[in-house]
Amino acid sequence: MQRRAAAAYFAFFLVISVAAYAYIGVAESQRPAVSLDADAELTNESTFTVDGTEYTATNIHMSGGGGGHGGGGGGSMAADLSWTNESSRYTATLEHNATTTYQNDTYRVYTDGNQSTVTLEKELNVSALLVEDSSVQNTLATQNGTEYVVYRSNNTQVPLSEWLPEPETVSFTTGDTYPHSTDSGTQETTISEVTDDGATLEWFAPRENTVELSEGGNVTLNEQRFFTHFPDHSTVQIVPIQQYDQYQETLDQQDYFHERKNGIWGVSILSGIAAVLMLGMAYMPVRG
Repeated sequence: MQRRAAAAYFAFFLVISVAAYAYIGVAESQRPAVSLDADAELTNESTFTVDGTEYTATNIHMSGGGGGHGGGGGGSMAADLSWTNESSRYTATLEHNATTTYQNDTYRVYTDGNQSTVTLEKELNVSALLVEDSSVQNTLATQNGTEYVVYRSNNTQVPLSEWLPEPETVSFTTGDTYPHSTDSGTQETTISEVTDDGATLEWFAPRENTVELSEGGNVTLNEQRFFTHFPDHSTVQIVPIQQYDQYQETLDQQDYFHERKNGIWGVSILSGIAAVLMLGMAYMPVRG
């Protein structure tokens, strides 16, 4: 009698466990899916245009970290979106009393904020000037901290400051064009502001820009707001921000679906354990 009852319970729990497991497969087809009207659906190296600016998607990949909606478990989807700003503003500074290169020579910079002027004074190569003048020695003499030029004929000494020629100067003012030396060559710039501390140079040129896209993350392109969704591991959708509430509502439905699915898994597992216990109890020895 004990074994027949245990066998009945075993069958009962086994049926529940199998039925719950089978229902999980059926329920998966009812999983809420994110359906959006995207402005662009991009794969690696594909492009789309917003108000005349072309954007390129690259490096679509699964990044480390927690799970994310739409991109699969075990991580979150990400991608790069790049574009070129054809007229980006660049700036540089000519600091007061610093040296700069102008027309392949070295000049010292002097700025006057009151007059809005920039004066470049050519740095004199004292050693080269001494060599060029055959009437003086090639080295300076120093007395009490003052440097002197020594004439060869009679060893007459003249203070260096009096012997040096008047340095060449070049002046600029606000709004003038200035040839600024950069790593990529000479760049024609405009002097936009002058203070006693220095002068600001500005120019406009192309600039490469890149922004990282993430699941559900916002992105502003040409002053238009979008958000991104990854329907699979190789595609990213660019969606108008007006659909974000719809997107979030679907995510909430998916969370509720996963909770219910996990509950059914619990029923299947616990019922399977109970069935095994019942089967074990059926073969326990009977006293007497």
